[in-house]
Amino acid sequence: MADVTALTAPPAPRAGARRDGLWSRHRAVSALLDGSCLLAELRPTAAALAMPVAGRYQVVALEGRGPAARAAGRATVARRAARLHWHSSQPVELGIVLLDAGSDAAGPAELGPLPAGVRLGVGMPVDGLTALADSRRQAETALGLCPPCGGAVRLADHLPAALLSVDPTLARQVRDQVLGPLGRAGHDRETLLDTFAVWLATDGSAQEAARRLGCHRNTVTNRLRRIEHLTGRRVDRPRDLVDLTLALHALHAGPGPAASDPAWRDGYS
Repeated sequence: MADVTALTAPPAPRAGARRDGLWSRHRAVSALLDGSCLLAELRPTAAALAMPVAGRYQVVALEGRGPAARAAGRATVARRAARLHWHSSQPVELGIVLLDAGSDAAGPAELGPLPAGVRLGVGMPVDGLTALADSRRQAETALGLCPPCGGAVRLADHLPAALLSVDPTLARQVRDQVLGPLGRAGHDRETLLDTFAVWLATDGSAQEAARRLGCHRNTVTNRLRRIEHLTGRRVDRPRDLVDLTLALHALHAGPGPAASDPAWRDGYS
């Protein structure tokens, strides 16, 4: 069970020193997470959180459908984190996770199933409280990659998609330039894309891809050859494979007009 400090949130309107203290703590943690914390405020903030200045940290961004879902999501993360502090930043709640010394693998990455309707983005580990803003931005980027229905995404496992998400216009251009010619395949385009995606997921094994797709190994190979013919890029050439893989990520991310839009497809007919 994690050592969980109280969730910092803007306090309810009330008079007195306790309210002022809550506001002060909320502002201090907000400054840590947005990178505006002054050096003079660093140690007092660390003391208020009971966390070391020089520890190894990771930020998670949590979003849920209603208070009950968010509470269930927080509880799930807490079960796998050694020490955790939640900070309310509606509509997203941010968790500051203190990792074991020298650890690159945070507990939240191994969460397993999340409660229904909960989305969780996991940033990369950083050294020291002063670097929390970097992990927070990464966690929010990862949250943006989560399926709308819920689930967890660790940024370290989705770097190509994260890079593309930073510049949607560039992502759309990569998608159109690399995969646009598949429009000439007509109704077979989706089959070719699905086959390529499964082939990538099986580490380039035509045999395993065929098993998952329920077809013959030669069918997978023939579809890959057709992709090569239409796009002018070979799956056995590293640079071309990078192009195809990034374009597939951009397609799934869906920036700009949908790839199924006739205007996108017919432009390459």
